[in-house]
Amino acid sequence: MMATSVPTEKPLRRALVMAASQGLGRAAAHALAAAGVDVVVSSSSAARCEATAAELRAGYGVRAHGIAADMFDPPAMDRLVATATDALGGIDILVINYPGPALGTAASVDLQVLETHFHSMVLSPLRLIKHVLPQMRRQQWGRIVTVGGRGMVAPLPNKVTDNTLRPALLAYSKALSNEVAAEGVTLNFVLPGTFLTDRVQASTTSNAALQGISFEAAMRQRLQGIPAGRFGALAEFGAAVAFLCSEGASYVTGSVLRVDGGQIDSIL
Repeated sequence: MMATSVPTEKPLRRALVMAASQGLGRAAAHALAAAGVDVVVSSSSAARCEATAAELRAGYGVRAHGIAADMFDPPAMDRLVATATDALGGIDILVINYPGPALGTAASVDLQVLETHFHSMVLSPLRLIKHVLPQMRRQQWGRIVTVGGRGMVAPLPNKVTDNTLRPALLAYSKALSNEVAAEGVTLNFVLPGTFLTDRVQASTTSNAALQGISFEAAMRQRLQGIPAGRFGALAEFGAAVAFLCSEGASYVTGSVLRVDGGQIDSIL
């Protein structure tokens, strides 16, 4: 008589998604909730957090909570993780995202502004990782996904803060991924191309002013540089994040996944 396998219950997954009340972070939260993941939505706006959490509860039937926290205040990350852990019972997935940093050229960099953004783009993410990592290692499963930018691969004009600070977190994540890979914890970056977010609108306006051209002309320039011939859909970005957080991505770590329609010229 053949032995019958006993079905195993799908493990409960719980995610904390940063800057998740709009744009790319919101797309990631929706994709995770669609996959059955319970989600804490965080951003600096309590109203937007709760509105997005309500969407997730109504749309996917998952547990979803909105918890406001300002990434410019690194100690606030301690309270955020504690509150999120109480709400969901633990954090298995961390999606690190933050509002687009200050624009500017390298020659005109404001060191005080750069230091301020160092708090939100490096110190706060490291603080979050420090808090969620011990549980992930104990349970031998965890996913940490960070939203990057094209300046990590090829420095971009008028984006000195991106070009300077994002690579720091990428290097840290790569080093940590090697240390915890054998424990079932993965760390990856997802690198978006051009999606029609508020950040793209703002940077296009700034670029147009620098070049002395219209906003419409600057948008056409952006489009011409995308081999796919279109801007990305937010759902496409969310799907990439959901994949990196899935069981199927267990052998993907220390990597950068581009979701850019071929926009970045370099091979590596």
